[in-house]
Amino acid sequence: MQSESPQPPRLPIPVILIGLVLMGLGVWAAHYLLESHQPSLSKKPAHYLRSGKPLTGFKLIDYNHKPFTASRFKGKWTFLFFGYTNCPDVCPTTLLKMRLLWNKMPAAVQTPPAPQMVFVSVDPRRDTPERLKKYVKFYRPNFLGVTGKAEQINILIHQVGGHYSFTKNPNGKGYTVNHSAQIILVDPKGEMRAVFSPPQKVDELLHSYIKIRNYYNLQRVTS
Repeated sequence: MQSESPQPPRLPIPVILIGLVLMGLGVWAAHYLLESHQPSLSKKPAHYLRSGKPLTGFKLIDYNHKPFTASRFKGKWTFLFFGYTNCPDVCPTTLLKMRLLWNKMPAAVQTPPAPQMVFVSVDPRRDTPERLKKYVKFYRPNFLGVTGKAEQINILIHQVGGHYSFTKNPNGKGYTVNHSAQIILVDPKGEMRAVFSPPQKVDELLHSYIKIRNYYNLQRVTS
């Protein structure tokens, strides 16, 4: 006579239903937790990108002549600003705000991997890596200057919705550069996460950044 293999005990239907309900409540709770902490940056001058936008396909160089590609965004938050060293007003003002923003960041936010402040010159004809290095380090030693060929700069600036153009001076000597003045926030995956349009206020930048950073970390925990 063959012995029958023991059968696993069958759970009563009420127990199964309770399990499904608890599972559903867990999913709902995670979703509610995310939604309740989602950054509310719809009011201008800040715009939050909930799903993020990957920044790829560009090949620039930093002020140490090292490649600056999408990989340089990975693993840290990045504040990105486009301009040129001969800029008479917008660039100096914005870089000063970025310096103040860094100085106001809590120690916990500055711990590795600390956010990086990147200034991308759209004027490679005049802004050599050496000139860029001297320029950005005037504002803060750990700020990074980046430039490259015009077609590579265009790849990156067009992805973030920025623009620039050149205008000859009336006297025929030299030129000026018209450029967008937004600060772009890039997350540790290399995706554009927020756009801060002028006039940027340092305290608002700091508040928004911490809120976005906390929400991003919460998404990683609950996903």
